[in-house]
Formats: sequence, structure tokens, C-alpha cells
Amino acid sequence: MFLQALLVHNPALVDAAFQLLEGGQIPPNCYVIDLQTVERNAAILSQAARQHQLELYFTTKQVGFNPLVAGRVHRAGIAKAIAIDAWEAHILSLNRIPIGHLGHLVQPPDIMVPALLRLEPDYITVFSLEKAERISQEARQIQHPIRLLLRVIAPGNTFHPGQEGGIQLDELVGTASQIARLPGIRVAGVTSYPCLQVDPERRALIPTQNFYTILQAAEILRSELGLSIEQVNAPGHTCVAAMSLLAEMGATHGEVGHALTGTTYLHAGLDQPELESLVYVSEISHCDEQHAYAFGGGLYRRARARQALVQDEGGQRFLSDLLQFDPTAIDYYLTLQQQAGMRLQVGAKVLIAARAQVFVSRSMVAAVDGIQEGAPQLAGLYDAWGRPVERFW
Repeated sequence: MFLQALLVHNPALVDAAFQLLEGGQIPPNCYVIDLQTVERNAAILSQAARQHQLELYFTTKQVGFNPLVAGRVHRAGIAKAIAIDAWEAHILSLNRIPIGHLGHLVQPPDIMVPALLRLEPDYITVFSLEKAERISQEARQIQHPIRLLLRVIAPGNTFHPGQEGGIQLDELVGTASQIARLPGIRVAGVTSYPCLQVDPERRALIPTQNFYTILQAAEILRSELGLSIEQVNAPGHTCVAAMSLLAEMGATHGEVGHALTGTTYLHAGLDQPELESLVYVSEISHCDEQHAYAFGGGLYRRARARQALVQDEGGQRFLSDLLQFDPTAIDYYLTLQQQAGMRLQVGAKVLIAARAQVFVSRSMVAAVDGIQEGAPQLAGLYDAWGRPVERFW
């Protein structure tokens, strides 16, 4: 999806990824991350947010909760992370990354609430009175009120499958008034996801109905319940191009993920300030008359990868079409189309530039420094959950 943009904007990453794979420093089924470019992207995002008086949280799930990436983003000026769920919060805490927000997509499981409160996230998202009551039970032991963001939904809102849920707008006053009376907690804001989307015809970001819903919710909470709403959290496609729209709409916070690696949907077809800083590499395992099969395990179906860049043993590179996953498939292999008049070779190296959700894969992650100077150095090799991996080959 991002291959042409990558070849224009960050060809050094392509060279480094093939070099590390050919040299045996990294295995197939591995993501390669350009730490310098991630830090550059984070600095640009941080500056743009300040210019529009917005606060940012960063997410690490797309890059496998990688601690080196998190450290570079933190150093570039985005101080705190968003933990989408309790498991991400745990990994962040192990790597001493401060948590600004726990949630927007996943509530804390009841049994984990005490441990999560000890991590001292600034805000926690809840979808219901019941979850707020559970947090309140544990919050009584804490010296300061736990600040909650209410995830508010309404008819006409859109969600990705498996990401539904929230407090209905027409039930907000009743539910929020009960939550506001609970001890140890405070209703401090609202959130939803996604709040921005790409208009495919205009190739521009536009607000979703979800965004309008939480703006309406914030106004209801202020005017009808007299609550002090300090955060309107509007994640989704948060990138430099989104900052002015977020500010104009009335958001206070955005959450950056794919923009850190230059892989929002905008980055596929337009020149954006953030540059591509992530690729996936593999190796051809076997071939038949029509197809070549590369070791898989790292792509997911919404990655929308259509082409791969193949490098043969002689160093020649060429493009090959990538077949889409069957919904019933286990992704042991990626399937590449054999080109007319050109045979793909067993052992040839494969590079794909696509959106990533490394934490749901079984890939490794290579965090690499020195790429922009033409001297790539492997800074660390990690599993999909941000844990260091010892080389076993």
C-alpha cells in the first residue's frame, strides 16, 4: 500500500532492511523500524499539536509495544502513551512509559482494575455505569479522584467490527449523573473511535458522526449536569494533516499511532510531513508454476498490501503482485504472483510496505538505528509484545 511512497521518501530503509535480512541479522517474518525517522515524525507531530493547542498521546500496539520506539517518541516531545487495553498498559509499565489514557477501545477487566490503578493512568475510558462502579470500588483507596472519559455512542456512528460499545447518547444524562455521584472518581471527558476518516474522493480527512456525537455529549454534560469537561479525546487518523481539523472541531486530545510510521491511509497517495519508517520482510519458501510462497505471520487483512518488492540473489529488485488472504486462511505463507517471463526464486527476499498491527501477529520487530547515514545498526530485536528476543539462528 505504501511501497511507492516508501521508495521515494525513505529508500535507505529499503536498502537497510534487505541488507539485514541478507546478512542474517534478522529473520524472515520481521518488521524493520527506522528509529531515526520515527523520532523525526514524532517531533513534527508534537510541534504541530502545540501550534494548535492540542495534547497528544502515542500508541505502540502497531509496532508491537516496542520500548525503543516508545523511548524515541517520548524523547521527541510526546510525553505519554495511550494504552488501548490492560495488556498494553502492563507492557508500557514494564518499560516505564507513563500512561496518559487507558482505553477508548477496551475497558479494564474487573480483576485487573486494582493493578491498573496502581499504574496511575491520567484518564480511564468506561462504556457503562457498571464499569464505573467497579473502578469506584477500588478508587476509594487512592488519595485523588480517578478521572474518567465516557465513551458515548449514538445511532449513525460507525465502528470497526469487534470495537462496538459505549453509553447511548439518549441515556447519557441518566447514566452520567449516576457515575458522577460515585466516590473516588470524576467524569472528566468524552471519547470515541474513529473520529476522523479519509474521504476517498477528496483524499482529505473529514469528521465522522462519532466525532459529532462526543461533541454533543460534552455539551450535554456541561450544560445539563454542570460537569467540568476538560478532555474531548478524538482519536483516528491523528497526523499533522489532522491537527487543524481537530482544533477547529473542538477536540483537546488526539492519539497518534500510524502517523509515527508514516502509514495512515493518507500516506499511501499523498506527500505528508511524516515519512514511512516501517517495512515487513520475508523470504520465498517455495514456488509452483503460478505462485511463489513467502514465509508469513505478520500481515493482517486490513493491511491492504497489494505488491511486494522482491530482491533476488544477484541483488536485482522487481515488483510482484501480492494475493489477498482468504478469510479462512492461516497466514503461514504470503502468496506472490509469478511474473510472465520472470521466475521468482526460492530464497529471494521479500519486502512489503503496509499498515501494521504487530501486536496481533507472530512477527519479530527489528529496531534499527543509523539507517539515514547508510550504516544500519540493529539496536534491538523484539517479539510482537515488546519483549527482547535472543537470536536463535
